[in-house]
Amino acid sequence: MASSIPFPEPLDTQSNVFEDHQHSPITNFPNLSMISMHTSSFEICQSVYGETPSSHDAIERYYEPNAGAVSEIVLLPSSRLLTSRSSYENPFITTTSRAMLSDIYRLSRRLSNIDIPRPLAVIYTLFGLELPSYINKPLFHALKAWTDIGDISETEGFDGHRKTIIEHTLNILILPGIHTDSMRSAQFAQSTDSLLSSATSPSHPAHPVLPVLGTSLTVPSPLHFQLHTITRLSFNEQGRITHHRDFWDIKDVMRLIPGMPFAQWIGTRVTALGLTYIARSWMKNDDRSSSEPQLTRPKSEDIEHGIAPAMVSNSLWGATGG
Repeated sequence: MASSIPFPEPLDTQSNVFEDHQHSPITNFPNLSMISMHTSSFEICQSVYGETPSSHDAIERYYEPNAGAVSEIVLLPSSRLLTSRSSYENPFITTTSRAMLSDIYRLSRRLSNIDIPRPLAVIYTLFGLELPSYINKPLFHALKAWTDIGDISETEGFDGHRKTIIEHTLNILILPGIHTDSMRSAQFAQSTDSLLSSATSPSHPAHPVLPVLGTSLTVPSPLHFQLHTITRLSFNEQGRITHHRDFWDIKDVMRLIPGMPFAQWIGTRVTALGLTYIARSWMKNDDRSSSEPQLTRPKSEDIEHGIAPAMVSNSLWGATGG
């Protein structure tokens, strides 16, 4: 007798589901929508601030071709008026098309790794000569920028639109060649986040410090700047990004100024102590005023109906000879 129990099919027919449909909208695979969002969010964040080899493909794959023109007047956060969503926004720039966004991505990739060429290489380049291999290497590395991805939060609305909140830290290191890593990065097992991302092992120190010459001591580097960023991505029902906005805390931006972290550390504590002193003094004055006896004057109605109670008590006290 033939068995009526349906056995599961082999997984060979579904092994290339990610490869065959990596450029397809995520709505074709509802059960994979959150994974696709997680992958695209991670890749977009790495493309803007990270060290991915190419960011143009990510823009073509995940962003809408044209998000429309933007008409906005920013006076206060509550007075913002948007006639349509923009492709990318941060406190300094606003793009309105995918082409503009692609150009900015290319520029950010150039600025994330700046090398100082050798003088002889500059001469060869000015005269249009081919660079020999022995002078093709840079003289030293001037700047290195990368991002550390933190938490990723995802939500889905009833209309099919999705939003992703990414917390990450932008690191800017000046003269990375003179820095060392304070602690060796631990080798953890490959997690789901690392499987979803195509990022390779970092080529920068995880905790850059400056070594003290002649000793084994290290000091925190004043050339290492960090900017905490919150990125909000809005996806439409086709799985494409229609709005990309970065939020910066003014406190974190001010900490980029040399000497400002120490000044903030002192200033914020002094301000808190001052406000505490003012609040306690104010409360003491209120308690003191509430504990004092209140002298009430007789009302006009009491005078019309007779002598006020205070006057009666005084007259009785005088009559008894008190």
